Amino acid sequence: MAEVATNPLNSTHLSVETKINIDELIYMLNPDDLPLLGGVNSDGFPVVPRQPVDNTVFYWLEDEFLTPRTTVATATVTNVATSFDVAAGAGERFAAGDAISIGDEVLYISGVSNDTLTVSRGAAGTTAAAFVAGAEVVGLGTLLAEGSIGDEQFSGRTKLSNYTQIWTSKIQITRTAQRIPKYGIANELARQTRKIMLAEGVNMEQSALYGVKYQSGATRSTGGLKQFITTNTFNNAASGDWLTVGEVERVQQIAYDAGGQFTAIVSNPANFAALNNLAGAERIQTVTIEDERRGRRRATSVITEFGEVLLVRNRYCKAADAFGINRENVIYRVFQPMIMQPLAKTDDKDNYMFVAEGGFEVKGERHMARWTGLDSTASLPTDLV
Repeated sequence: MAEVATNPLNSTHLSVETKINIDELIYMLNPDDLPLLGGVNSDGFPVVPRQPVDNTVFYWLEDEFLTPRTTVATATVTNVATSFDVAAGAGERFAAGDAISIGDEVLYISGVSNDTLTVSRGAAGTTAAAFVAGAEVVGLGTLLAEGSIGDEQFSGRTKLSNYTQIWTSKIQITRTAQRIPKYGIANELARQTRKIMLAEGVNMEQSALYGVKYQSGATRSTGGLKQFITTNTFNNAASGDWLTVGEVERVQQIAYDAGGQFTAIVSNPANFAALNNLAGAERIQTVTIEDERRGRRRATSVITEFGEVLLVRNRYCKAADAFGINRENVIYRVFQPMIMQPLAKTDDKDNYMFVAEGGFEVKGERHMARWTGLDSTASLPTDLV
């Protein structure tokens, strides 16, 4: 039935014919940045490397050179004791025939049983002295007579693995819905395609951080950074709440002692506030955060004794978490890139499947780190206020 208007006729009466005044651009409320996988809005952080893989499970090997260095685990060792324990797992770093140094004394190892060393005291003309737990043990090589051959300790290679995961979605849209013109949308199918691919990209980004390695029958999921970074994990709720230069340097020392180093810290922007601070000694150890022409800039990296560490802001990190990673050793293994595949029509509906499959390889996790318990609502350290 036609719209009935009064006389005289006013513009407010013509509700049917009046075009609604709507901006032609539709604003997307959801995030569209993918710092790890897409390199978008990540302070110039390079995209995580990608390598192909030809199966749903993939492996990598880690080898280790056993540095003959550790600490004493026995509480007190007298100057006449002939055996003591070293840190858990460190016994394999030494062999019978080796000489070690503890303080000013050189000791000769005559036997190794798990983490217990049997020794002769006061070797190489030194004087035996008592020492306590925590004393450094430094290997000096063999101490053997000419013509003798010492034994070497070897560790087997470690084989690690992960699964590929399928990320998939489906669009079903009628030909009529595609045909009807809409404000701000030139093509409804293209619009929905973009949203689906963004949604799956976010799923993949979050899997890179928190994915769990799992397989049961045909169902599988890929493990992420949290799955594999298990050695250097620190709960800062008990020790400080904030990432400071001192805290970063402390953990870098641990990674350094293990033979490597992380080159970037991935976290929520709020957790970098202490590194951006203008007061205190922290400031002189961060990248310049002031520009004479543009004013203050946020820190993009931290410079410590161990070098430069990028600060990568990632909205998908949990508020209390941060990851110290080596970009070259975190790799996205691609089994199948994201594709849009037309499916059979259903009545007047067009059907499209979106699917990608891949997994994450995390090498050398002992050279990386993970923080939990960060609290950006806590008071800044006293030297930063």
